Parts: sequence; structure tokens; C-alpha cells
Amino acid sequence: MTPRRPFSAIAFRRDQRGATAAEFALIVPVFLALIFLTINGAIMLSAVIQTHYAAERAARCLSVNISSDCTSGAIDTYAKGFYNGPSLTGMLFTADTAATCGSQVTGSGSYTLITGLTPTTVNISATACYPKI
Repeated sequence: MTPRRPFSAIAFRRDQRGATAAEFALIVPVFLALIFLTINGAIMLSAVIQTHYAAERAARCLSVNISSDCTSGAIDTYAKGFYNGPSLTGMLFTADTAATCGSQVTGSGSYTLITGLTPTTVNISATACYPKI
């Protein structure tokens, strides 16, 4: 059996056992938060892109009247058929046929970011205009 050394402050400062575990415990929460926020940001960006796409398709349909579904009253249902992104709270598409640029469709909704602490709501909106033919 080896004799036990007396406690010394210098030896305690030089002892590096457990340093890796302590550094790991400090870095992991920051790293995981960064990963989850990146994933949530990508999903939110997908919602923005899909809202723009649906508004553009609806504005074009309203302008050239390619189907009987392209009326101001039915444009919400028509545009939601083209939206393939994550679910948005209060998603609504509205038409304005008297806009100066032609037929204008505005889509809006709210996306909830899941941060792990408190849910944060981000408003998403898109406007598209297509000239009347």
C-alpha cells in the first residue's frame, strides 16, 4: 500500500483529473441549443418559402383565371392547397384585385419556435402580385 501524501494547494491546482468532464458539462448545453435553434430556423425558413410560393401561385391564378377556383372568395382554399410547409397558426390568404400592380395575394400566419425555454411566436407573411392579363 502506497503512503498517502499530505494535502497541498499546489498539488490540487496541478491535478487535472475531471477537467475534461467539467469542460464537457459547460459546452454541451450551448452546443445542443445551437443545434436545435439551427433546426428550428431551417423549418421556419421553409415556412417562409412555402408561404411565398403559395401566394405567388394564387396571385397568378387570380390574374389569369386558370380555374374556377380562382375567385377572391375561394383564394384562401386555393392557396392553402399549394402550401406544403410546417403548420402555421392562423394561416390566411387574402386577395386584392384592385391593387395597382394587378392581382395581389397576401398570406400570413404564425410559427412557434420551440426553444426549450418558452415557445416564441414568429409572424410570417408573404405578398405576391401578378399583372392582370
